[in-house]
Amino acid sequence: MAEAPGAEGGNAEDIARKRPRTHQAFQDDEQRLLKHYEKIESKAKKNLNTLYGKISFLFQLDEVPDQLRYLRDRFVSLKEKSAFGLTRIGLFGSTGAGKSTLLNALLDKRFFLPVSGTRTCTSCQVQISTSRNKYYEANIFLLSEEEWRDELRYLFVLLESENNDGEKDDDMEHAIRKLRAVYGEGAERKSYQELLRAKPAITIPSSRRITLKKAEAEELSKELDPYIRNQDNGEEDSEMDVEMDSSDSEMERRRENMRLWPLIKHVEVTLPVSDLIPEGVVFVDIPGTGDSNKERDEMWKESILECSSIWVIADVERVFGAKEHEIMLREAIKACQAGKCSDITFVVTKTDKMNIEEYLRDKGRAEGSMSTHDAILECNESLKRRKGRAIKDRMQKHLPSDSEILQKSDLVYTVSAKEYWRTETLSKGETEISVLRDHVRKLHLNMTKNLIRDYTKDILVFFNFMDVYICTPLEGDQPSQKDELDEYVRTKIQELGTAAGHVFDQMDLPLLNGVRSARKLHKKNMENLFNQGKNSRGFHKTLKALCVRKGVFVSRIFNRLDINSLLAQPIYDHIDAPFGSIFRKQRHTKASLQLVIDEFSTEIKKKFTEVGRRTNLSNVRLNFLLQETDIIMKALERQIFLKKKTILESLVLLIQSILSPHYDEAAKICGKQTCENIKNKLYQSVEEEVAQNMFEKAKEKMKSHFNNLKVEMTMKLEKDFSNMLSFAFSPWDRMCDRLPVFDQERQEIESLYNSLQ
Repeated sequence: MAEAPGAEGGNAEDIARKRPRTHQAFQDDEQRLLKHYEKIESKAKKNLNTLYGKISFLFQLDEVPDQLRYLRDRFVSLKEKSAFGLTRIGLFGSTGAGKSTLLNALLDKRFFLPVSGTRTCTSCQVQISTSRNKYYEANIFLLSEEEWRDELRYLFVLLESENNDGEKDDDMEHAIRKLRAVYGEGAERKSYQELLRAKPAITIPSSRRITLKKAEAEELSKELDPYIRNQDNGEEDSEMDVEMDSSDSEMERRRENMRLWPLIKHVEVTLPVSDLIPEGVVFVDIPGTGDSNKERDEMWKESILECSSIWVIADVERVFGAKEHEIMLREAIKACQAGKCSDITFVVTKTDKMNIEEYLRDKGRAEGSMSTHDAILECNESLKRRKGRAIKDRMQKHLPSDSEILQKSDLVYTVSAKEYWRTETLSKGETEISVLRDHVRKLHLNMTKNLIRDYTKDILVFFNFMDVYICTPLEGDQPSQKDELDEYVRTKIQELGTAAGHVFDQMDLPLLNGVRSARKLHKKNMENLFNQGKNSRGFHKTLKALCVRKGVFVSRIFNRLDINSLLAQPIYDHIDAPFGSIFRKQRHTKASLQLVIDEFSTEIKKKFTEVGRRTNLSNVRLNFLLQETDIIMKALERQIFLKKKTILESLVLLIQSILSPHYDEAAKICGKQTCENIKNKLYQSVEEEVAQNMFEKAKEKMKSHFNNLKVEMTMKLEKDFSNMLSFAFSPWDRMCDRLPVFDQERQEIESLYNSLQ
């Protein structure tokens, strides 16, 4: 086991910024495009550095005026900005759906990640990317001491022996295996305080991080396997995976590594550049519907929101009707509403699993009338149509009907990773692995173009920034020009605030209807949740764990249980579509905030142009005002994007906050009839809070967030436009003779930017 507090390689973001790029994964025309983008990035950075060399003396003056600080801060921000970003693709699937097998096929490394046809293999979130590093590297991140103490406290809730008559369920067995793995046999018979004082039976690196580095994929795979393979089937199953010809010391080391699994938070794997997967693409294997560990479950939720694209992975035999898929699709839709996701793809795996006789009989055809090959392809096409319609119907309930994602023609892919390797029935192309790779490349190319275009535009604006600084003395009556624009901008900002308020008012009726539905359905929804455990004698432990985790618990028996989301869902059912309309980025309508912002920007720039021409303002200053307006509006859009998540989550978080003390009380219930007493306590508590307007409070909380956004928008615009106008109309006569000329650099940036249009 290697401990590496300062491990070489760094995280994926650092690698993306520092390394040169290669293009083996791309076709010829795509390679030319990428090389063009990278050439633009290189020249743009060179021009930026040249400019800094010419103006650095400005930032070292004895007295730096406010306007110069404004210039300096903009430059520092631009210097630190990365031209390229990462395309994160989240593979989101239930137990046994074949995510690891699919990833291995996409990477063209058959057994790189552990696979099994009979049980869950990946025990934690695994992130895979490529880089110019010649080594195969993995970083295993462990829970901190504080995080493990919190997990330990929770595990003892699942070990309660009251009223279970010796019964053991999967959640309880899971807790026992975790304790034994870390503290050794019999750990479950010790108290929480005893285990806090106990020395773990395994070696835990003080850095809480383990780094593996190998020259070959097979070597890293072998070393990595004990850390990411699910060891939750007991020690006997785990030891079967240790090679029989290994030495005693090697077997002992691997056994110890296997026992670290309860402490593993997530794993990051970096492979050398591939001729199949683009550099800059990060695959994130996101386990199931969350994790019973609080920290891993929080990472589960955040990872979904950080993904550029989400793939919901489903076994062909469970593609319709599985509850887990509904949860995953709902989370993917939420990521489109509140996160970075702009693409949802449904991937059906194991499509080669077909009984040809049953298929033909079901279709009313004679035996032998169709080959297995043709039947699989026909079935795949039918499945794409049916599942595609079902997904679109589901998304249309929560997203605006003209959302870009609903216009996709290829929502569903049908793949067979096993046939990709053996090609007995299907060709490699017919397995659709290569089609998925095409999808990845196009997604990454599009994102790369957009990022480099924004980057060069920002540099171009900064050159115009400098033009204002070195231009000739101000023309005309400078104070009156500035005063007129200041007053106009302030008025328009207030009008924008009013218009934004009207846009947000669209939520009033859906919120009101949602609250009515929530009031009507809350008892039924809770009954549905509690009825899941009616045949489980150990359900009281599940309920207690649910209360300890403030209403959220990921059970190995009942999947994801979340009372807070369950209570809030009727409200979300009413508000999802209008919420999406308000924050839509494409196809603006009168319902969208972006339309209000665009109209504001247009009117401001129109006024700048009118005043500039009427008062003979130089083109340099006028161009600066127009371009800086675009920069300010782009910054506003980023602020809105970040606030959007807070607004959307406010309903469920307030419900959780209101119920939190009740959860604490319910968690303390013990003795006879624990299960029924906890249920009754939760029923009673929810009824009490509903009577005291819990749903109305949640509604008002969301409305207050909308109002806060309106206020923050206007305050930010007032500050940014005030600073911009002060800069634009400040006299710089004393500096003009000391400033360099950089016309050549600016012209080159203009040419680079124009080449991306």
